[in-house]
Amino acid sequence: MLTTLIKIHEDTAPVILAAGGITLIWGIIVLVLTRGRASGQGGGTPLRVFRVLLTITAALGLVQAILGGLMYLQGARPGDGLHFVYGGIVLLAIPVAYVYSDQQQVRRDIIIMVIAVLAVVGAAVRAFMTGQP
Repeated sequence: MLTTLIKIHEDTAPVILAAGGITLIWGIIVLVLTRGRASGQGGGTPLRVFRVLLTITAALGLVQAILGGLMYLQGARPGDGLHFVYGGIVLLAIPVAYVYSDQQQVRRDIIIMVIAVLAVVGAAVRAFMTGQP
């Protein structure tokens, strides 16, 4: 069972990186598309796609954290204790950014979320580097 969890946990890391990368690029595109608009104006379909991508990236972070927690309960430990810090950033960056966004100033919220996704991608890379025993 533990071997299967480890394999799934390892295989999910590149998926999070890919989802985070796509979300980051799409967020930058949406940021460019909304440039020059009043802060209260919506971004239309590109903004909706960005929100879906954010949700997918956050959900993958949650799945990864659950797998990591199950592995921890079964006695598996990462190679470096910082793995938990980076995993926490992957798990919490987008939800915390969402809490700090007011959902009324569209451009500002996009910037906040793009920074959060950048943090997720960076932390996912570092978590991948510190996970192996």
